[in-house]
Amino acid sequence: MRGFLETLSEEERKAYTLTDTINDAETANSIETFFVERAKQLLKSGGVAAIILPSSILSNGGTTYIRAREILLQYFDIVAIAEFGSGTFGKTGTNTVTLFLRRKPTQPDTAEHYRERVEEWFKDCATSKHKQAIYKDGHLIEQYCTHINVPLADYQSLLRGETDGSWKQQAHFQSYHDKFDKSSELANLRKQRKFKALSETEQTAEIAKRYLAYVQTIERDKLYHFCLALDQTNPVLIIRSPSGTKEIKQFLGYDWSSAKGDEGIKLIEDAAGRHITTLYDGPDHANPMRFTRDNPAKLNSHIAANFDGTLGAIPDELSEVANPARLVDILDFSRAVFEKQLSLSVNKKIEVVSKWPLKKIGQITKILNGGTPDTKNVTFWENGNICWATLVDTKEKYLRNTQRKITEEGLKATTLLPVNTVIFSSRATIGEVCINKVPTATNQGYKNFICDPEQIDYEYLYYLLMYLRPVLENLVPTGSKYKEINTQQIANFEIPLPPIEIQNKIISECEAVEQQVEKTKSDIERFRAEIEKLTIDFAKKTFPTKKLSEITSKIGSGATPKGGESSYKETGIALIRSQNIYDNFFKEKGLAFIDEEQAKLLENVTVEANDLLLNITGASVARCYPAPEKHLPARVNQHVAIIRPKSDILNTLYLHRILISPSYKNRLLGLASGGLSREAITKSQLEEFKIPVPPLPEQKKFVVKVEALEKQIAEAQAVIDAAPARKAAVMKKYL
Repeated sequence: MRGFLETLSEEERKAYTLTDTINDAETANSIETFFVERAKQLLKSGGVAAIILPSSILSNGGTTYIRAREILLQYFDIVAIAEFGSGTFGKTGTNTVTLFLRRKPTQPDTAEHYRERVEEWFKDCATSKHKQAIYKDGHLIEQYCTHINVPLADYQSLLRGETDGSWKQQAHFQSYHDKFDKSSELANLRKQRKFKALSETEQTAEIAKRYLAYVQTIERDKLYHFCLALDQTNPVLIIRSPSGTKEIKQFLGYDWSSAKGDEGIKLIEDAAGRHITTLYDGPDHANPMRFTRDNPAKLNSHIAANFDGTLGAIPDELSEVANPARLVDILDFSRAVFEKQLSLSVNKKIEVVSKWPLKKIGQITKILNGGTPDTKNVTFWENGNICWATLVDTKEKYLRNTQRKITEEGLKATTLLPVNTVIFSSRATIGEVCINKVPTATNQGYKNFICDPEQIDYEYLYYLLMYLRPVLENLVPTGSKYKEINTQQIANFEIPLPPIEIQNKIISECEAVEQQVEKTKSDIERFRAEIEKLTIDFAKKTFPTKKLSEITSKIGSGATPKGGESSYKETGIALIRSQNIYDNFFKEKGLAFIDEEQAKLLENVTVEANDLLLNITGASVARCYPAPEKHLPARVNQHVAIIRPKSDILNTLYLHRILISPSYKNRLLGLASGGLSREAITKSQLEEFKIPVPPLPEQKKFVVKVEALEKQIAEAQAVIDAAPARKAAVMKKYL
């Protein structure tokens, strides 16, 4: 709504405090923020509103949006926030939120009350630096300190205005320090002649004084809005639309049609004509005006209950889309720049139970973040010899090398970690852990722990983080669309800290498990080598080689039904795709189903017992597995070929073993690599593909020998698969 302010008179504009944040009325386009202030003007104490706004109102930067959020926090209780996706309002493509609000009491004015209280806290302490002050509403400061994980005594040293107070040592203020160090204020100060003329001691004191003022200004703002948020007694009910197309339709209860002459909303209804939606309990054909607010299976009943102060537990069937949260928990008080963004991803408090005392990771390790040097700057990368780790490098316990290297210049964007740093993936792939055995830097997806050796052994921390990985994954905020654990969350996470001698016992027993795993891996390699030798020796015998076309009755691929994935059903006839086929197993997950009508169109690619299924395109090309009898008669799509052996000539299991053996697998991959646009094996190539064809009894003998070795491999693999559980048992025993 560009230029909306120009439709108002000068007098009308002045009625809005937001007008002061607009530089150019002609180009202003943040009209949604003015609706927030308009609601504040219109509502009396206790008045309610529901306002539909772009979801950017919760997070956009810029003075106008920040001021709009301040108005929300200062003058409203936020009863619920419902976030909807881009398909909710036709073809606008706008993500929206509906804010359910109640106007705070105008008498007394809580916003003004807490503003005065915060000013008193900072002002009074500054004039009584050498004594412990007793504050009015001091419990609010205590709760804020608990929330940001700063001891009350340390925070009081900030309130007293101590430039070198104990507050400076707290992790909460690290982001302030980093921001201030890079600020234009500090850079400009260092350039001033007056500052340069000062002694080094005087310069340090001047910088410390300015840093204190910088921190106090931000903390005033944070503490003020914390008090306002804490003053809201009811939680915020957060409702978030699911992300899957099918789930969104069920959530909203409608879809949009673009069909000519039939445009617009199409309701999803049951046989009785009742509108099916998660949002509310609506009418049906018999009762077109019936709406209720008391059906706990619908979200509107819980919003109504929260307005009434009677919100109870959210039913399990709604917990994926609706969760209550304290208002203070959806504000981020950890950053140096406090813009009052309202996050719909809520941090969860996770506790670990142990007989040993619990310590915060931030108290027993130094936590360093990684970073990525500018990839376009060749001085950061060209001829670099410093290890720089990404997810491809941190799969094993010890990191000894990395795929990519950076230069000394590149270190400006990240941090060089000393040997024996515990490297922890905190983004996307949560919980991957390793220990570097060479000086290493990482990208920004890691939190890196340098252990205090007097308190915690780095090997113990490695095993503990591996053991706690499922718990740590739960630290990702509820409803978060981007998986990440931030520095404050991991620093505050409490872990068991047994004595060093107990840590050493844990390390010793876990290492014994790993040594057995390494031996078992060697056994598996030996068994696989024996299978390959058996296959090669078998091929060397004077058995005739024949083309697949000579020993099969069918070679052919299928097709995807018209309509693609949108035509798939919950049940029906199985449609096997490349993602289901692996060399050593059939993957049930991802199996698609089609109806009888679709299946009739694919009758020529019906899968039968004893067929071999081979992937013929894409990244999984050349993977093959015998057809799973439980899903027959099935169909295949265009990425999968059916190879049907002539039963009097060729054994399916023999063919499978031959095609997955390394030598023949490489031949198939060689065919695929010659594809014009992507990896692909054509029907004619398969028909011409030759394999040794011994008599059927010989084929069966070969299969028996291979299966015996495969059984040994499976048993060995079971030992490897059980290793995490055995190490978990060690942890449980000692912790």
